[in-house]
Amino acid sequence: MDKNLARWIFQSIAVHFQSTASGLSLPYYVEGIDEIDDDIMRADHVELRVTGPTLKEVSNGYFTVDVVINFLFTKLMEASDADAYDLIQWTGEFANVMLDPVPIKKLGSGVDDDSSLIGCLEVKKGSNEAVRIWHFGRLDKDTRVNQSVCDALYGMDYTT
Repeated sequence: MDKNLARWIFQSIAVHFQSTASGLSLPYYVEGIDEIDDDIMRADHVELRVTGPTLKEVSNGYFTVDVVINFLFTKLMEASDADAYDLIQWTGEFANVMLDPVPIKKLGSGVDDDSSLIGCLEVKKGSNEAVRIWHFGRLDKDTRVNQSVCDALYGMDYTT
């Protein structure tokens, strides 16, 4: 397995979904990469969280790769209800894009990073796999913040 695979996966996912957030004019942060302070936490935004990759060598040099892609959406409640459905719209937009394959490329500035395509992550197909949306609503009675999550389990084959 290539020592860069985890970074290529993470960075490719972050780049892939950036345009969706930009199209919604929604500030986009990558957990563990971008600094998020208290002011940002109390404003409309989306955070990308990646769990994995989980790698399993099923044959010599042939791996299955699983990754969970998770988005946490935060919406500040306004006095008017003009934007009341924004949070639901954002999750719907991201869920729609999450159904498409995510190209994994050798991104970065290292010697092995040539932007070539090494595979595509696709939503796992099975009885328990899906693109899921959870609306948590208002976090507590003293905070005018609503949150939702959109996530899915992805898989890809990788050979060395």
